[in-house]
Amino acid sequence: MPSPLSPDDFGISFIKELPLRCLAGEGRRRGTAPACVTTPDDVLNELFSASYVGGVNGQGQGGAYARLHAWESLYALMGLPSCVPLSEAVRRATDHRWLRFMAFTDWFHQDASDLVFAVLDPARTRVAVLAATDIRVHPYAIGWRAVVPGAFFAPVLRGR
Repeated sequence: MPSPLSPDDFGISFIKELPLRCLAGEGRRRGTAPACVTTPDDVLNELFSASYVGGVNGQGQGGAYARLHAWESLYALMGLPSCVPLSEAVRRATDHRWLRFMAFTDWFHQDASDLVFAVLDPARTRVAVLAATDIRVHPYAIGWRAVVPGAFFAPVLRGR
């Protein structure tokens, strides 16, 4: 962003202005998109759980790989290179502003597998979004959906 965003402006109104596929059609279905401030601990816990359990199909990664994937995702959300020590990443995570949100769009399935987080960096000039959903499909129907074109991609299962 060209100028810093006020932390008070980092909410669902701002998120709705981003070119997010997961929010396409927001407002056409019954319900409004809620958002709440969250913590890096909450984000890391959700990322670990999603990786460990593996979503609706239950093809999880197991403890060690689930932790690795959760930390890699957290680093990506914060824009940190993998060479940053874990202790430093933990310290930096508290300097970011974290949001959890949901939307009533066709992209989501309004179940426990829907995950959406946004993070504002300490300089308040960079926002990253991770949006993921999972549905029960044939194992060969795995695909990818772009979350923010050119910025970050979230793996999801698609098909019906």
